[in-house]
Amino acid sequence: MNVKLFSEAVSELGDKYYEEAANYHCKKHEWVKFTSLAACAAIALAAVLGALWKQIPRQTVPQPGHDSQIITTPDHQPDNTEQVISLNVNETEAPNAVTGNICLGADDFTSMSYEELLRYFDVSLPITETLPYLTLQSGAFGIYKTDSRDIYYDGNLVEFQNSDGTQSINIVFSKIFKHTSDVFTLSADELKFTEINGRELAVFHYTDENEIDCYYTEFLQNDVALVVSSENISAEDYAKCLQVLVDQVEQNSSSVNTIAGEIVVIDPYANHIAVRLDEEQAPEYSSVYGINLPDGQSAEDYSLGDRVEITYTGEPATVLTIWAEQFVDIALLS
Repeated sequence: MNVKLFSEAVSELGDKYYEEAANYHCKKHEWVKFTSLAACAAIALAAVLGALWKQIPRQTVPQPGHDSQIITTPDHQPDNTEQVISLNVNETEAPNAVTGNICLGADDFTSMSYEELLRYFDVSLPITETLPYLTLQSGAFGIYKTDSRDIYYDGNLVEFQNSDGTQSINIVFSKIFKHTSDVFTLSADELKFTEINGRELAVFHYTDENEIDCYYTEFLQNDVALVVSSENISAEDYAKCLQVLVDQVEQNSSSVNTIAGEIVVIDPYANHIAVRLDEEQAPEYSSVYGINLPDGQSAEDYSLGDRVEITYTGEPATVLTIWAEQFVDIALLS
């Protein structure tokens, strides 16, 4: 299943939109992941869009050389990617399809070449060098912007496939808006993390309705959200791709992390709060984090404007969302 990212026009809404996004939660056992296919068109979730995407004629395009003047290579990549990590996989059920609407103005679209896209997100994608049996597929890359709102949507899918289209690595990038709700049905209560280049990321595996093995990971890097999914790719090869995509950081001394900020959303029905991070912690486009509180904690115990400190294990399991399974503690700050 190809995962395709969704977002809406948000520039003039500012933090309010992020707060609403952080507050959005579906029923358990559903996985919310939207995308845009056309301006003001009804859209379907990944399960449906994956099938539609396969029907679109695709062409391979040459992958550009990694000229440092054009494409910025992530800092401190591991010297030896042959020492492949072993994934600590979270088994899940296949996600359900969810539909929604999005309105993007066709006249607002500014197309980009592949090189321009990499420059915009300040990334390199050495996937074909890592897995030579995959080839970059052509795509309609670009952003949506207006004079009054500037860029309001920049979700882009980059797809690498084998010659017959049966194997793929799919990477979705977004900087301006980042979705904040993914609900998986884990096969176990514990959420496991894999250490990748000094970071602790949640890696998921499921078998889709066509009995295809799929891996899925999402993370925030340099204020850009990456969603990395696969079809019919071995765990070893998927791990190789993650290694070249994740910037190496200094080794974590502990898996326990903290964030602090002001509560801006309270959803007692989903037992969910959203926190706007303190300025020194908040990247430009990623100021609001959603927190799913576990049993024994109640969102109703808090008020809008409360300052809190959240302790959790690993990194946010999905972009800007701390799962109940990784929650450790919450403390009111004076």
